[in-house]
Amino acid sequence: MSGPAYLDAIAGHAAHAPDDPALVDPHGAYGYGELWHAVAAVAADLRRRGVAPGDRVVTALPPGAPHVAAILGVMASGAVAVPLNTRLTEPEAATFLEPLRPWGLLAGEPCTDLAGRLAARCGAVHVALAGADAAGGLAHRLGVDGNPARETAAPDPAAAAMIMGTGGTTGVPKGATWTHEGLWLYASSCQAQMEIRRTDVELYFSPFFHIALATCLLATLFAGGCGWVLPRFDEDAVLAALATGRPTRLFGAPTALARLLDRPELTPERTRSVRRVLYGSTASAPGFAERLRAGFPGAVLVTGYGATEFGAVARIRSWEAGGGLGHPVPGVRIRIVDDAGRDVPRGEVGRVLVRAPWQMRGYWGRPDETDGAFQDGAVHSGDLGRLDETGSLHLAGRAKDMIITGGENVFPIEVEGVLAGHPAVAHAAVFGVEDPLWGERVEAAVVPAAGTRLDADALRAHCRERLAGYKVPRRLHVVAALPMTPAIKVDKRRLRDVLRAD
Repeated sequence: MSGPAYLDAIAGHAAHAPDDPALVDPHGAYGYGELWHAVAAVAADLRRRGVAPGDRVVTALPPGAPHVAAILGVMASGAVAVPLNTRLTEPEAATFLEPLRPWGLLAGEPCTDLAGRLAARCGAVHVALAGADAAGGLAHRLGVDGNPARETAAPDPAAAAMIMGTGGTTGVPKGATWTHEGLWLYASSCQAQMEIRRTDVELYFSPFFHIALATCLLATLFAGGCGWVLPRFDEDAVLAALATGRPTRLFGAPTALARLLDRPELTPERTRSVRRVLYGSTASAPGFAERLRAGFPGAVLVTGYGATEFGAVARIRSWEAGGGLGHPVPGVRIRIVDDAGRDVPRGEVGRVLVRAPWQMRGYWGRPDETDGAFQDGAVHSGDLGRLDETGSLHLAGRAKDMIITGGENVFPIEVEGVLAGHPAVAHAAVFGVEDPLWGERVEAAVVPAAGTRLDADALRAHCRERLAGYKVPRRLHVVAALPMTPAIKVDKRRLRDVLRAD
């Protein structure tokens, strides 16, 4: 028997605590009653336009309260919400949307023109939403001021609710399909594991097409808390929000949080209200956790392991003993398998296989990729890792990023950690380059630390003291900055292209 749907929680908060704060953005603040009114108005508008249950409806809006209401409204209509990565090029976005065969695209500035072109390419309806960045009521900002139906249709918990894009920086972008029940179960897990309260205010500055939307913002709304949405990561805006003393939680990739920690205005007094800081989505440099603890001395630090296909499935908090990324959260099983799918002994590196009650159903419209993603009901993550003697997960990098040089395996994450441990290095990215003799050779791009002069010979000597010879980068590229994806991860594909052009 299917369980409840995610929207049931939002509707319940609206019915019992309509004036409790739900969303804040630079243009307004809204309670649960107003949020649900806007959700119902979007759902009614879509049904009047002919949207049928199961239709895919793409949302192309900047992060903000209207975008949250639009996503939930699509789900409430019985359709499937698809938050679009508007940083993709038009051809990349069209490739992502083609197997989804969307009914339409809901768009607001500055995404309206792109959405119009994509709708034309896909044969979809283009709905331009007026005033999404203007002040006023939430339904008004979405251009759906008409009276919604008194009751929204109860969604089938087993039906698809949302499609999250994945794989856009390393291959063809695919759409991971989550059900209404899956979102409920996942939000419930996040609430329990991150101890989200109704009094919490989540400061959210991650993209809406990232799994962090479900992990942080949707989980906070599930718990009855408030989401404070910034349109993008901007240190000044984050500092200004923290100065109000309202935010109690925030999430960021280490690359973003490191920029925040570099600001002298980030004092313990300014961060006094924050009780939880979640960080992850990419590896952090040595000593990062200590810096984060100094910047947020009153907060519990939480990191872990997750992916778009199954969300956050391992957690470790700053007060917990042990290393790695933590143990599987309740209900999750993590296995390490070899290329044949057989379990490997504890301590050995293999492919990370995850099974979670809320995991994706599959990649919409891509049956071959879906079949290849599952083994006995579990999801192949694409990561390499090991489980230590306590069962805690340690990553060794992406399987597709592993470098095979002279028949030896090199995990970039290990070399990056050694490079980042040198005092003259701020950031490092390691990758493989085709080599006629070795098959691949190890190369690295490094960003010097502020106020330092990087000596390539000294850095190689540093590596040789800590790494086997075949792991030491044969070439070092000194760069001013590493290119980042919209999710604030190092874009190694683009990095290779830039360095090759040089």
